[in-house]
Amino acid sequence: MQVAGTPLKVLIVYYSSAGHTRTIAEQLAKTAQADLEELRAVGEPPGTGARHYFWALRRLLLSQKPVLLPVQHDASAYDLIMLGSPVWLGTFSPALRSYIRTAPLAHRHVALFCSYRNAPGSAFKHVSRMLRASIILENTLSFLDPVAAGTGIIAIRAQRWVHELEISLSGQAANRL
Repeated sequence: MQVAGTPLKVLIVYYSSAGHTRTIAEQLAKTAQADLEELRAVGEPPGTGARHYFWALRRLLLSQKPVLLPVQHDASAYDLIMLGSPVWLGTFSPALRSYIRTAPLAHRHVALFCSYRNAPGSAFKHVSRMLRASIILENTLSFLDPVAAGTGIIAIRAQRWVHELEISLSGQAANRL
């Protein structure tokens, strides 16, 4: 990813339980030449079965922020951080919300993406409030059932979104001059 001929360091941080958001994140990483960071919580049951579902539902309903396994990438070393999650009950996953509360995202450019089954609802708005000290890019990316869309559609939309982010960041850079 480049802005005004200058390469940007991009980090994609995401949570994915069923692999839908992972598919989007991986395509974005190829397009933006970004590093990937998949979030996992301590004590999180593996897979997508009933045990995992109830574990996640409990954390959502009680607004719990699970303790995360250590991350490999320091967000403060990046120019742009893309955050992605499935939307559950109108918000991003508890793991991503935990990351937002603990990562050095203040004054960093942040872009948001998600996968969903029903509707993203107010998920972007909710997470944007959590990121109020960050520079949130207005362009978001959301996929209704990315598996059904297929990797070709995901690749096209990922390329378009990354290009839109480059334009947005170029405009911000020009305004600073």
